[in-house]
Amino acid sequence: MNLSHTIESKIIRNKTVAFLFIVFIGITGLAQQNPQFSQYLQNPLVLNPAIIGAEDITDFTLGYRNQWTGFQGAPRTATLSFQSPTALLFSGKSNIDKSHSGIGAFIYTDDTGPINRSGYYLGYAYHLKASEEWYVSLGTFVGGNQFRFDESDEILIDNPNDILVQNFSTTSLDISAGLYIYSKHLFMGMAANQLLDNEISYNIQNGVLTSGKLNRNYNVLIGSRVEIDRDWTLIPAGVLKTVINAPVQWDMNVKAEYQNRLWGGISYRNKESVYALAGFRLWNSLSISYSYDYPISELRSNQSGSHEIVISYKVFGKGNNCGCAVNSL
Repeated sequence: MNLSHTIESKIIRNKTVAFLFIVFIGITGLAQQNPQFSQYLQNPLVLNPAIIGAEDITDFTLGYRNQWTGFQGAPRTATLSFQSPTALLFSGKSNIDKSHSGIGAFIYTDDTGPINRSGYYLGYAYHLKASEEWYVSLGTFVGGNQFRFDESDEILIDNPNDILVQNFSTTSLDISAGLYIYSKHLFMGMAANQLLDNEISYNIQNGVLTSGKLNRNYNVLIGSRVEIDRDWTLIPAGVLKTVINAPVQWDMNVKAEYQNRLWGGISYRNKESVYALAGFRLWNSLSISYSYDYPISELRSNQSGSHEIVISYKVFGKGNNCGCAVNSL
């Protein structure tokens, strides 16, 4: 789910500028999205609620990302998600090989300097068996989105005694929707986040008037699971993300997996970074994955890259007759 809001300065009478707003202007000019994630294949609910319940598992996933390490006020993001086919959760029986539903939840918090943004959502998806090999699902997240500014964490350039924006906090309803089409070897999805285009109400002083908006943003995911032999599997995938008044951003990556227990991969995010990931699975249920982003943008001289870790615990259904690309996500 990358950060999306537009900031328009209408009157500026004070040369004191908060570092945060420099960061935000840079983000809105380059990406304008919800929080950034590199391991969306290990933590897919950050992209699309229609993926909820696709696999024959009850899944709990914890993620943490430290972006632009060494850059003061840079984003730090934590996520917690849950998903399961409805029948598996409530009856312990698997019906994943038929039309079925899934339920889930997603929580995140994102800190960028003095701004904290958090969200909490409940999700539902219905998976229709369209043919012997293909499924089509529709899903949604419905919840709340909190946007908070804490002036005690504000970073100023000229005069540290001047405050540009006072403390404020605003909470609003937030909705996401997604479509997911998949088989055992192919998967593709589309999702729209921040569908309500919520306004942000700032409390301004010192003659500065600023307006903000959480713009609707979209993403498209496509990938495949290619079995090389009995031990090795190749998973190429890509994601495209866009929002109003901002350039399209895309990632291309390929992941190699050995016996569903060890994996590694490399990715490219256009004009921003090259990143690598590696992970392993313990006791068939616990998996740990780490990624490092090496920056190639203009900000590379002020930081030492981004780090992300994802930890998942999965409870598998008895049948495991998933019609999806198993363990690709």
